[in-house]
Amino acid sequence: MPPERGGGHVCVIAVLQSLDARHVAQIEGVDPRVQVVRVANRATWYEEAPEAEVILGFRPLGGGVRRSRTLKWVHQSGAGVEHLSADVAGTDVVVTNTHVHGDTIAEHVFALTLAHTRVLRQVVHYQSRREWAHDLLHARRLLAGATMGVLGLGTIGRAVARRAVAFGMRVWGTRRHPSTAVEGVERVLPPTGLDDVLRRSDVLVLTLPLTRETRGLVGAREFALLPRGAFLVNIGRGQLIDESALIDALQSGHLGGAGLDVFAQEPLPETSPLWNLPNVILSPHVSGGFPGYMDHVVALFCDNLRRYLTGQPLRNVVDTALGY
Repeated sequence: MPPERGGGHVCVIAVLQSLDARHVAQIEGVDPRVQVVRVANRATWYEEAPEAEVILGFRPLGGGVRRSRTLKWVHQSGAGVEHLSADVAGTDVVVTNTHVHGDTIAEHVFALTLAHTRVLRQVVHYQSRREWAHDLLHARRLLAGATMGVLGLGTIGRAVARRAVAFGMRVWGTRRHPSTAVEGVERVLPPTGLDDVLRRSDVLVLTLPLTRETRGLVGAREFALLPRGAFLVNIGRGQLIDESALIDALQSGHLGGAGLDVFAQEPLPETSPLWNLPNVILSPHVSGGFPGYMDHVVALFCDNLRRYLTGQPLRNVVDTALGY
């Protein structure tokens, strides 16, 4: 918990130059002691704001963390903190993140899933050719009665599970602390229960953060455990999956398809086979965005800033050792 601030203390906050002026004014309006410095380059933030006590909304922090004698708190405007965790390791810098993605990402999961089960890629293709392809009726699949596996039942995973139940699906999932029940989830298993979830997942959704334990979690062995024809959705991090094994499973037909919003390398290289596989739907890491997103981020940050300035506990503090 940060110490309570004295009346003459100036709290310097570094933000990217691209942050809306309206949001800057909102932050500075929290307290007269707040001074916002807009930096042009996240890699050289220290040169531009050496007195920064707080950073909002950018990563990685690089060597500036080690050089700074004032930095105490970093707020990430997204949920993932894998780049920040390494930067602040061994320091006293507090990291918080933003959890406003549950609904928008869950909707994206089902957009990808329904596009697959309702063969919408083919529908649009035939529409563009003005062909009445009624035979596509036989290629469709029902979600009702199918089982969805959700790896990671945090804010996003729980939002996905609620929607799966609304579609009449059974839901199995994993979480670090399985003793806590999750609404709508039939079985909540620990990470060691991964194989049990895989064997039952007609649709598998990855919502996990990237940590030492989750990197490369799903590879050839895990794909082989999925029912033949299963559909995979990854909106966590690309490095959760062995992409070569994913491509092999898709090309062999063992996987029925994949909806991917994240990749091991971003932007996805033009040479990647994933671009051209007919059973893959790609989106460019946009599942978490929605109009007014930064309004929510700044509102959360301002609430935490008030807490910080008065020595109260911050919301959404990340355990950087665990990575979330």
